[in-house]
Amino acid sequence: MLNFKITEINKNLYLLKDPLDVNLFLIVGEEKALLFDTGYGVADIPAAVKSITKKPLTVVLGHGHIDHANGAYQFDEVYLREPDFDLCREHTAPEFRDMLLSRLSESGLTPDFDPDEWTAKGRPNLKALQLDTVFDLGGLHVKVIDMAGHTGGSIGLLIKELRILLDSDSANSHCWMYMPQSLSVREYIAMLERVRDLDFDFFYVAHQDHAHPKSDFDKYISVAKNVTLENSQPYDGWEELSPRIYTEDDTSIVINERTLS
Repeated sequence: MLNFKITEINKNLYLLKDPLDVNLFLIVGEEKALLFDTGYGVADIPAAVKSITKKPLTVVLGHGHIDHANGAYQFDEVYLREPDFDLCREHTAPEFRDMLLSRLSESGLTPDFDPDEWTAKGRPNLKALQLDTVFDLGGLHVKVIDMAGHTGGSIGLLIKELRILLDSDSANSHCWMYMPQSLSVREYIAMLERVRDLDFDFFYVAHQDHAHPKSDFDKYISVAKNVTLENSQPYDGWEELSPRIYTEDDTSIVINERTLS
C-alpha cells in the first residue's frame, strides 16, 4: 500500500511524508488539529491523520501547486488564499492527475486505487483563507502569515507557543521564482525580510525533513539580492520560461527575466 512515513517532531507537531516525497504537517492542540498541505493525494490522508488524532480537523493549503493541493479532494473543504484558487483548480484537474500516475510508475510505485476513478476525482471545495487568521486549537494558536512570492497566494503558519514556522515552499534553499504565478524577486525579498522579523526560532519546509534555524532566511535573502541574469546559469526546467539558477554555497534561487525585472 501507498502509505505515509510519520515522524513525531514533538507531542504537538507531526511530519507526514507523502509516498512521492513531499511533507505534510499535522498540528495537534488540546481540542483541535490542523493539517498543513495535502501532498500529491496518492495515499489515504484522513487515515494517516486518524492514526495520530481523532480531534476535529481543519485543512489549510500553503499554496496551490499539485504537490501541495492534489490531496485536498479527500476532505470536505480546505482553506487557501484566493490568489491561488485558479492555480489550485488547474493543478487538481484530470490531466495533472494523469501526470502523477506516470510519476508513480517512474518511481516504481504501484497505485492501490483505481486509476480511472482517481483521475476523475473532483477538484477540492476551496474556502477563502484570510491573512492574520488565528486558529485556536486549544493551548496552541496558529497564525496565517503572508508569504507571497513563490506564488501569489503562498502562506506560512506560525505556531506561536512552539515558536515554529511552517512555510510550505514559500522560503527554502532551492526556491522556484520563475513560475508564471511567481511574484517578482523584489517582492520575494521584501517578504523574506518581513517574515524574518517575526517571533519564531525554527522553521520547516515541504521538501526537507529537518528543522531550519531562522538564520537561514539571511541566506535566502542574500541569494535573492545577488542574483542577476549574468551570474546565473540556464536551469533544466520549463524551457519556454527561460529559467536560470544562481547558487551561493548550499542555497539557490531559480529566476527568469520577468521575475528579476
